[in-house]
Amino acid sequence: MVTTETPAPPGDDPFVAGLARYAGGLRGRYARTGSSRWWTPLRVVLILTVLTSFAGYLQKAPCRTHGWTNDYQYTRVCYTDVFALYYAEQLGGAGPGSRLGVPYRDHPVEYPVVIGGFMWAAAELTNVVHPDQPKVVDGQVVVDDRGRTFFDITVLLLALCALLVTWSVARLAGGQRMWDAAMVALAPVLILDGFINWDLAAVALTCLALLAWARRRPLLAGVLIGLGTATKLYPLLVLVALLPLCARAGRLKEFGLSVAGAAGAIVAVYVPVALWVSRTFPFPNATCDHAHPLPAWRFFYSLSQTRGEDWGSPWLALRYLSGDALDRNVACGTAPVVLNIVSAVCFLGVVALVYALVVFARTRPRLPQIVFLLVAGFILVNKVDSPQYCLWLLPLAVLSRPRWGPLLVWQGTELLLTVANFYALVHLDHGSTGIPDGVYEGAFLIRDIALLWIVGLVVRDVLRPEHDVVRASGYDDPAGGPLDAAEDRWSLAPDYPTAYATT
Repeated sequence: MVTTETPAPPGDDPFVAGLARYAGGLRGRYARTGSSRWWTPLRVVLILTVLTSFAGYLQKAPCRTHGWTNDYQYTRVCYTDVFALYYAEQLGGAGPGSRLGVPYRDHPVEYPVVIGGFMWAAAELTNVVHPDQPKVVDGQVVVDDRGRTFFDITVLLLALCALLVTWSVARLAGGQRMWDAAMVALAPVLILDGFINWDLAAVALTCLALLAWARRRPLLAGVLIGLGTATKLYPLLVLVALLPLCARAGRLKEFGLSVAGAAGAIVAVYVPVALWVSRTFPFPNATCDHAHPLPAWRFFYSLSQTRGEDWGSPWLALRYLSGDALDRNVACGTAPVVLNIVSAVCFLGVVALVYALVVFARTRPRLPQIVFLLVAGFILVNKVDSPQYCLWLLPLAVLSRPRWGPLLVWQGTELLLTVANFYALVHLDHGSTGIPDGVYEGAFLIRDIALLWIVGLVVRDVLRPEHDVVRASGYDDPAGGPLDAAEDRWSLAPDYPTAYATT
């Protein structure tokens, strides 16, 4: 029988080595390696992702069947936008007997158009499964299970996205570090936060874009970045990360192809929706004194501008500590000017610091490290940090610094913040129960400290590459594609060396 040698789980990880002590060590006397053609590391981590996704489904299942009364969805920490928005976005129709509400055409949607497409596809499949529902008797709906089925179908689609994320990370990690993808497959945040919203779709597109870049297909990478940006805005930060890295390595042609691909993809998905949807809706709603007509596909961008300091934001913490918001008496439907300027300036400061790191580092940083730093910085200074945003960071953190211990500590604080967020909503509803604002802000501070710790470790690895786990394995930048092992064309670092040699 032909055998294929496969990489063993990394024994240089203190967390893995510690656990292995209770199982006879990393490799026993009678261990056989490379003797199975089916149990490859990639297949194992994909199976683990399926199991984790199923656990996430079970964690949300109570909110699928139990009535959302007395804040059940918050006290059981099973709240999910997927189930709630099936009704809020009128995906099942506007009234008794309705069959389908098409996003943007029949009702405004607060998300970019690719998520609207996800909603529409899942709603269509739901009606295929339930062709006889809703069943109406004497003008009253007596049977309508479509909301549950919509949730089930959406979870299945998002679980497929989770598989794409794990698969991409396994390929991006490098052949001898494929087991690093297990940190994604077994991530606690995937269980608790994976199915709160549709963010896994954007994460999958981002990871596929990085994989296309790693395989030296910059145009395809750009197309995937564009599709990701039309799902959630954060994938655009991949292009922001590529600019200084490509400039330093003299790979601006490849960068230009990615920019062109991203622009083309965004136009390709938005223009048909803009041409197809002619109906306007009052923004932000009909009860607002300053409401004005707006096409539904533009709601997301207008809501982003008019949104105030919200959950998980440092600006909400600042309002709590000072007792006042940066903008006073902001009318409904108008933008908080000061908040928008301050948050934008802070993020530009993050970009400037990251660019300085790229320019002055003695060895050119790896692409996932720079993307991670930009996304983490964006989350830390943004006007809102929803619980599921940690999914944006998960694959980037694994690729930037694949160490179980620090990543599990950080994820533990994310889980704490998710629970605190929901119980803060209980307190907001009832006052006498849940947790007060001060406790919630404490959980938020703990998470920020943990995330800044991971950021600090990544920055140290950039400045001192000998601490970089990936480069210690003999790689330069497995996800770098055209940047991998490329000679620097210029740098402001004194006596900068060439890139690490790849294995």
